[in-house]
Amino acid sequence: MKLRISTSVMGLCVGLASGAATAQDNPSLGTAEVTTELQVRGTNPALEIEAAPRDMSVSGDEFVTSLQAMTKLLLPPRSPVLLGIGSGVVAPHGTVFASVSGTTNRDDAAGASDDLNLDGSVAFGFGLGDATETVGMQVTTAITGLEPFGDSGSLSLKFSRALAPTTFAGLSFGNVAGWGVEEDEDVKTTLAVTHFGDIWAQDTYFPFMLTAGYGTNVTEGGTEEGAILGAGVGLNEYLGLSVSTNTEFVNLGVGFRSPELEGWNLSLTAVDAFDQEDRQALQIAVSYAVPNAF
Repeated sequence: MKLRISTSVMGLCVGLASGAATAQDNPSLGTAEVTTELQVRGTNPALEIEAAPRDMSVSGDEFVTSLQAMTKLLLPPRSPVLLGIGSGVVAPHGTVFASVSGTTNRDDAAGASDDLNLDGSVAFGFGLGDATETVGMQVTTAITGLEPFGDSGSLSLKFSRALAPTTFAGLSFGNVAGWGVEEDEDVKTTLAVTHFGDIWAQDTYFPFMLTAGYGTNVTEGGTEEGAILGAGVGLNEYLGLSVSTNTEFVNLGVGFRSPELEGWNLSLTAVDAFDQEDRQALQIAVSYAVPNAF
């Protein structure tokens, strides 16, 4: 017998946009993403889990896998998060999301000033298609000009395809169309592969995700190409931790959610957490996702 996990898209929160200045000073943020396992499973998950042996003679690894799947059904849902870089997955079909984020950053990328400012942005988007069957697509509009509201922004597209049941490849095109201060910006391309798995410890588990990729606007203040790497783990139904890098500096992040507030997420990301490139900043983001909106 096969069972499908049915959970809400509480962890969606894709396309948390940072401001234009933030994206320049902290290139790992770019059009920042908060990625979770539920972007893959959604509310109509495509990933089937064998919840019971098909016959009484099943033993060995298959039996262990079945027991682990049954344990998952009994435990509160949890999922990892990935903060500070892109990933290989997109929002499930029919999911609509919105986010508001603010980032502190120094006046000068070279660290000439220690005065902190706050750059804000708003993002809206939706998911189309199914990456496990054909190709999944995500459309995100980021509004980076807030005074007056909407005077600057950009449109981004992302495509994803399953390489294996728990491995996805994504190709994103940032700033496909821009207006205001974003109008003259080049298209920013990133290719990333994300893999999901579980770490088991006695009678509980910790879901994790690993991402590796390469982008055109990653290093040297977002002007040069480079690699991105990241890992995230879900500790429980409320908390997930993340670490990511663009090979110049490290980002540390934490994601919060509450089962009582379905669809809502809060994330905190320490960009350049160890001040390796003098670009240290804190991003705070709140997002909301509605599954099966269309």
